[in-house]
Amino acid sequence: MARPIERTFAMALAALGLLISSAAPLPISAQATPVVIGVVLPATGPFAPGGTAALEALKLAADDVTESGGVLDHPVRLVSADSQGRPEIARTETLRLVERDGAWAVIGAYLSEETIPVQEVAATTRTLHIIPIAATMELTDRIASDPQYRFSFRIAYNLAQWAALLDGYLVSQHIHSYAFVGAAIRWNQELAQLLKARLAERGVAEVSQSFYSPTSPIVDPLIIALRTRPPDVVVLGDPGRGAIEFVKRARALGLASRLLSVGGALGDSRVARSLPPGDYLAFHAAAWRGLTPQATRYWSVFQKRYHFLPSGYSDTLPYDALMVLVE
Repeated sequence: MARPIERTFAMALAALGLLISSAAPLPISAQATPVVIGVVLPATGPFAPGGTAALEALKLAADDVTESGGVLDHPVRLVSADSQGRPEIARTETLRLVERDGAWAVIGAYLSEETIPVQEVAATTRTLHIIPIAATMELTDRIASDPQYRFSFRIAYNLAQWAALLDGYLVSQHIHSYAFVGAAIRWNQELAQLLKARLAERGVAEVSQSFYSPTSPIVDPLIIALRTRPPDVVVLGDPGRGAIEFVKRARALGLASRLLSVGGALGDSRVARSLPPGDYLAFHAAAWRGLTPQATRYWSVFQKRYHFLPSGYSDTLPYDALMVLVE
């Protein structure tokens, strides 16, 4: 029997292409009223790469749904809002999508701290809310403890599952020490604590834990400190542009430790080609080409449309989110 983490991935991957693998689609009437779905993601700011990738996946999913007959013969129309990675903007924009644009459901946001207010708006307006990426435990703890949040559904893995996956990978590499470095956002700070607790039970020592500003990352002092006592692996938690700067500076300053990137911009193959040579950079993804026919088709269609490979969770889980919502 598959373990819980494996089942989580299996469920996510099985959702890929749920409708496109069904019977032949029926034509949609030109007069059919669209089903409006709001999307709240950072299109600008340090986390724009992840938000842009998520929106690209959602557009692909909306087209797949509409071309496969739509929702009860109605096409899907996405209306998007730029959260800028800021909770107060996410709240205001979610209200706009629901009250002005008539969104029947909302998908988003990206960061945990900006998804919390989206969940609150969904609760007060009684709007269906799909959480595609944000992983803080609070989102589902709220659903379990307070009926007003029953309109929210998470389709992705939570931070406890992230920590379990990372724990398993790091132990499989026979490491003895690691450092956690990342952008000062809720996701990283919670993940660092969960990972530390799990690895401590395995006898893996945390050398240090440090965070930098996501908007103005100053990473040289952190890298220099790591050089004085280099761990086997540096776990780099940053879904934004700061991760790119960290890798470039780490290689320029000669940090000997291996780098394990956890999500975000570094998964983009175009970014990878721009980095200087150095020790390998592992990346935590959400879908693998060849694992299932649906996943393989998704990779192929995504690459054909956007001319680069999907990088992982930020441009795979949103696709799943829309497919699960429609189904």
